[in-house]
Amino acid sequence: QRIFNKNVTLSAVEQEHSSKGQEQMHMGYGLWAALGAIAFGTGATLIDGQVSADELELHHPHYQWDHQKMFTSYDHAGLRRGFQVYKEVCQACHSLQYLCFRHHIDVTHTKDELKAIAAEYMYKELNDDGEAVDRPGNVQDYLPEPYENEIKARLANNGALPPDMTQIVLAREGNEDYIYALLTGYEDIPAGQKDAEEGQAYNPYFHGYYLGMAQQIYDESVDYEDGTVPYKSQIAKDITQYLAWASDPYKDGASDPYKDESKLYGMKTLATTGVLIILAYLYKRMRINHLRTRLLHFAKPGYEQSISANAVVNNTSKYDALDRALKLPK
Repeated sequence: QRIFNKNVTLSAVEQEHSSKGQEQMHMGYGLWAALGAIAFGTGATLIDGQVSADELELHHPHYQWDHQKMFTSYDHAGLRRGFQVYKEVCQACHSLQYLCFRHHIDVTHTKDELKAIAAEYMYKELNDDGEAVDRPGNVQDYLPEPYENEIKARLANNGALPPDMTQIVLAREGNEDYIYALLTGYEDIPAGQKDAEEGQAYNPYFHGYYLGMAQQIYDESVDYEDGTVPYKSQIAKDITQYLAWASDPYKDGASDPYKDESKLYGMKTLATTGVLIILAYLYKRMRINHLRTRLLHFAKPGYEQSISANAVVNNTSKYDALDRALKLPK
């Protein structure tokens, strides 16, 4: 009977502990549920309960551009081809109003070649009588603009204004990757998308899908003067690299490839610094290191010989022990 009652008592205690554990477990679940509801409500408030269609736009891939690497320069043959693509394809609508012909000297063309190219265009200037006359261009002139003003540019492009491309690579998120993906990303309108308006084209890499520029680059749309096969991907690569060079912030008005020059000077600086570090280390070992390793002993007046007689002395030795070893009277 006692054993039975004892068992009953233990069972009651166990049930009490079990009920308390279940209550604590339910409280923990309730706390996590409350935190989840708060987080969900905060997220819903931040996005205003909507999912933007912009999140479904196709993101541009990342490409390995040689001119972005530390020890490689621009492909100057590619820059020359890119200038040809701009001149034959892009210049009809887009300007490079902050770029001069002289910027291209010894980068894409020689000076004589650029003089001949600039002379193909006519520029307005005032004569001695104050009248506007036409003159052939020279290497000091900026690249000509396709339209006289913004109004004519919009009228010729269904109300859209073609942007200037001098800084287009720096002005777009993704830089060269975005430009290349945009030029090669045109495709037919997929099912479920609205039809494009007049003068618009569908491109999944463009913000909003529809842009006012139709596809301009196709296979063999440019006949390269150096014999390079003009695939669409090659043409897009060349014009993208050329626009990246045009957007180069190191170009400050002279006719040098400043980004390449900066890399070259950086490599020379690193090499020179390495040599100087080695020379400084050797100088330290030969000229300064003995000052750091010398040992100074201080003796009472009249006991200087106790130090000079044993110059190589450990700095942990005691003068008394040294005097005893030299048998000097105290």
